[in-house]
Amino acid sequence: MKKRGKQIISLALCLALLFAAAVCGADKGNTPETGGAAYQPEADAGNRQPEEVKAGAENSEASDNEIILTDQDGNEVKLNAPAERIVSCYYVTTYACIALGLEDRLAGIESKADKRPVYGLAAPELLELPDVGTLKEFNVEAAAAVEPDLVIMPKRLSDSAGALKELGIPVLIVYPESQALLEEMLTLIGRACGAEENADRLLKYYEEAESELAGFAGEKTDTKVYMAGVSSYLKTAPKGMYQSEMIRKAGGRNAAGNMEGDAWAEVSYEDILAMNPDVIIVPSSAEYGVEEITNDINLAEVNAVKSGAVYQMPKGLEEWDSPVPSGILGVRWLCSILHEDTYSREEMEKDVREFYQTFYGFAPEDIVW
Repeated sequence: MKKRGKQIISLALCLALLFAAAVCGADKGNTPETGGAAYQPEADAGNRQPEEVKAGAENSEASDNEIILTDQDGNEVKLNAPAERIVSCYYVTTYACIALGLEDRLAGIESKADKRPVYGLAAPELLELPDVGTLKEFNVEAAAAVEPDLVIMPKRLSDSAGALKELGIPVLIVYPESQALLEEMLTLIGRACGAEENADRLLKYYEEAESELAGFAGEKTDTKVYMAGVSSYLKTAPKGMYQSEMIRKAGGRNAAGNMEGDAWAEVSYEDILAMNPDVIIVPSSAEYGVEEITNDINLAEVNAVKSGAVYQMPKGLEEWDSPVPSGILGVRWLCSILHEDTYSREEMEKDVREFYQTFYGFAPEDIVW
């Protein structure tokens, strides 16, 4: 602006006083209140990666505190400063905020918070926050009422984003359906809230843990693992789901790895018999238990049933088979099942407690292993 001002003054000295005054008045009216040149986003900003968008923001003449990101739905998100009041519409993003040390900034969260044990253990104050609804019935008015600086919502709620944006509320849409997308989500939230160091620390943990677990698994990738669904064991995780990646990272092979899709897929008894998995995993939040599978006469000839290799994931804290910050613990648990000779149950339990102590601030005791 200083250089521009000098140019105007020089021009004024060469023109008549009245004309110069008009020019100066017009220039003053277009000057942003921040004193910096207005930032004009590039036409292709929505297609750029978060790193490129951040670099563009840093190199612009915008306010030093301004943050410009591209969310996981391709939308540009602009914040005047790191978000201090956050609404989380989804348990995955609420967990993420806790893991990134942002629980004190949450001003509203999803329904049924009291059903999430980690909330009460890590940040009991969350249980008193306003309820903004569910994935099926999101409450735009409730979210807006807490006057947030940022609303974080999953892609499934993207139809509600427009109403919030019309109210001048920035929205960050996330889609953490793989480990890479989970890490991207954590990076975006960290940048939006000025918590980059915490995000980097979590991502570094993932990198080190995955390297460690790969060493435990070695080359043993032939064990076929069937990941049963939450509502029925006649549903399974196809290759496009987060659970399939969890199996691979633990050194197993998804028995349904040839099935397309990124949502629970229905299968028949004949399908499971044809897959003939060596291990069957029941999610922690399943509506049935191990006995229903082992007592099902239709599955009596499946290798996993014959050898007693049917396991339910630990209960009492979180769903480790979902794309949450602690999802790496699901990989640890499964690795201890598949490779107990190199990674013992005792080591796994110790690593689980250390993770929660480091990123959630408490050491869990009431896990049903």
